[in-house]
Amino acid sequence: MDIFLNQLSNSDIQWLKQNGHPQQIWAGNIPIEARSPHFFYLLISGELVGSINQNQGGRLGLAFAALEEDVDLEREIVRFLPGDVLGNIPGVELTAAAMTIRAAENSTVLAVDRAALSAKIAEDVGFAARFYRAIAILLLERFSRLVRYFLRPKMGQAQPLQDVPLIFGELSDSDVDWMLGAGRLAEIDCDRVLIRAGEQIEDLYIILQGTLSVFVKEEKSNRLLNIFAALESSPDSDTSVGREILLLDRGEIVGESIALDNPISTATVTALANSVLLRIPQQQLRLKLQQDVGTAARFYRVQAMLLSSRLQGLISRLGYGRSPYRQGASLSASVDYEDELDFATMDNLTLGGARFDWMLKRLTV
Repeated sequence: MDIFLNQLSNSDIQWLKQNGHPQQIWAGNIPIEARSPHFFYLLISGELVGSINQNQGGRLGLAFAALEEDVDLEREIVRFLPGDVLGNIPGVELTAAAMTIRAAENSTVLAVDRAALSAKIAEDVGFAARFYRAIAILLLERFSRLVRYFLRPKMGQAQPLQDVPLIFGELSDSDVDWMLGAGRLAEIDCDRVLIRAGEQIEDLYIILQGTLSVFVKEEKSNRLLNIFAALESSPDSDTSVGREILLLDRGEIVGESIALDNPISTATVTALANSVLLRIPQQQLRLKLQQDVGTAARFYRVQAMLLSSRLQGLISRLGYGRSPYRQGASLSASVDYEDELDFATMDNLTLGGARFDWMLKRLTV
């Protein structure tokens, strides 16, 4: 798999080699903690397998474990091949906390210190642009693959990233200014299809008001998924258009794959309510990203963050268990919740909310 490395320059790859150290992993071992705070990993040789344990306790988990004659209900969800990446990078989770990663065969990874990588990204904007673009392309491929093979109703639906638009905390004032100048307001009615699966995406959209739903076709299913479909679907539901996997809310991006050389949509996007979007033509966006490396670095970082969030949402919903948190309950200081925010992210959310409100006032939406 060369999706990641193909986006980097020779000097980028050389930097990774010089600042990383090889680690040998024997078949069957669990080499990498999903949320390792210290290293970014590049798989050099061999093959790793990522899986999740779907029996996280409770009567429902035990019942389906009995149906499948599998106590653990461990399901493989991804295979990592040479050239693939794991671990975490600044702002982006590459592997979910719920995932167990084992070596399918004797393998070698290049471990790059996260602090060194963070410093490189901060000081070399060209490297940052290429690096985050590569990560975004890789995450888009993983997300599409996960959707194709493991989707089921409701449990495969990821909620919006945050009520306050995180992306505007990552972008700069000049980026937002450019969007205002290049974009045009587009109003779409409830139930209107904005993008159809299999058709070319013409523009990038930012949701200013309203909510959009993302549907995909199911390509395969199994007995367990059919049981869930029967339990969770209402008698009047029409699933002929596919399964809803995402709800996109204010501040989120739609059609972002046009900036990743992937203009054909794999999903259908429909308005759930009367909505207002900022439409940015793809030619202007691509030209901007080619000419302004700073904007490119921030834009691709935002894409990687959004795709990572959507991917983690789907992975977490593949388990039959539930998260430790229950609505209305007090949070525990001793528990790490999957959607818990750090202080830096909270600051960006505050800044992003202010920028987004300023944009809305400029556009008089």
